[in-house]
Amino acid sequence: MPGKNDDDLFDGDDAEAIDEFGQLSQMLLERVSEFAEEEDINDEALPLMLLNVAVTLRATAYPISVAKPSVGGLKLDLDRFGRAADDMIRELKKDANRFLEEGKALLAAEDSQQDET
Repeated sequence: MPGKNDDDLFDGDDAEAIDEFGQLSQMLLERVSEFAEEEDINDEALPLMLLNVAVTLRATAYPISVAKPSVGGLKLDLDRFGRAADDMIRELKKDANRFLEEGKALLAAEDSQQDET
């Protein structure tokens, strides 16, 4: 939502809202993955397409969410969105080792399932 940071979205540390956000994010990821597979979208192109959609959605939401939209206001809102994106990337980088280990485990499990069939 424009002009809101993560704390605003979750009213502090509302565990239920954070859990729901995670579940909805996972569902969206699954649907996007299915779409990408159906349309044979390149793994490198997909994140850029999603970023384009995310920025467009954020920019579209801005004039709807404020009483007097302005070019300056939109630019500030997009700056906030960019900082939120930077924060997400920074957090993933901090957790890169765990992320890769889990990814390797999932790939290994997938390979073993394919070998069994």
